[in-house]
Amino acid sequence: MAFANRFGWSLSREATFDQCRRRYFFHYYLSWGGWQAGAPAGAREAFKLKRLVSLPLWRGQLVHYVASMVLRSMKAKGKIPDRDRVVAYTLERFKTQFEFSREKRYLSTPKKSFESLNIDWLALIDHEYGRPVTDAALERTRGECVQAIDGLYESPILGVIAETDRAKWDIEDLASGAFSQQFEYGGATVFVKTDFMFRAGDGTLRIVDWKTNRGAVRETDAAEDEPRDAAVQLGIYGYYAARILGEPVASIRLLEVNLLDGGRSIEHAAGEESVARAGETIASGIAKLSGALFGRDTARNEALPYERFPMIDNGLCRFCNFFRICKDESCSLRLP
Repeated sequence: MAFANRFGWSLSREATFDQCRRRYFFHYYLSWGGWQAGAPAGAREAFKLKRLVSLPLWRGQLVHYVASMVLRSMKAKGKIPDRDRVVAYTLERFKTQFEFSREKRYLSTPKKSFESLNIDWLALIDHEYGRPVTDAALERTRGECVQAIDGLYESPILGVIAETDRAKWDIEDLASGAFSQQFEYGGATVFVKTDFMFRAGDGTLRIVDWKTNRGAVRETDAAEDEPRDAAVQLGIYGYYAARILGEPVASIRLLEVNLLDGGRSIEHAAGEESVARAGETIASGIAKLSGALFGRDTARNEALPYERFPMIDNGLCRFCNFFRICKDESCSLRLP
């Protein structure tokens, strides 16, 4: 059975659509099938470019992965792993991943094999576009990774988690590279990506979202896809828990843990009103994205001609993954 490009919705997909429709077209449609050797050159290029990440996005990915590994270690051994060893592991991955990208091994090494991701696979937008990564920028990113791990260990939530039933933990599986949490809604696959869920001692279901973004967006954060409105994002998680998992709304607790702010935790309300509002967000988002399809046919999922995805012009364009095929006039694959 052929691998199909299914129509889907998530907050990050909608955010990309709102930011730049052409970027949305490149990422979700032009790139489709670009991993195949016989794919058109434009699709292969778009597929390569969609996997590029900025320094801030790399930082977030690495920290989320290490946090998931800390939780998996806790689940297996029943204790919190040594902080210094975790920091050392983080810095080892940081160095190895950076070297992998700098040497452009992403051009020849598969990102995934046998259903598992190569954790050291990295493709930085700077390296692909031949832009220097300054020592200051690299050191800042490295320091923020360590700061985030410190935030994880400083947060009281780690101790709370350690006292709960490990059999009822649901840890994001970052090693597979797949969305384990998804459901169908109004002709679309809705992708949910909770970082961690656990059952607290009082019987409530706690949904934890690790935050690794700064308060202010740097100009180079154009490629960062972490939703900025945590309340909306956690509201979607609340909808998933209530409507898909069947959890009583009164038992749901939504926790935003800011790892770059000492692990400060913010609890967001979960109630029938917020769950209903999240459902409306999903429905309106699906309606918006389906407008980019022929006949709004989500089953067919064929995008309108690229001319219907207009080019925009703002200060972030030069940091976009797809600058080469969108605005670089020297590129033979550039779309007119």
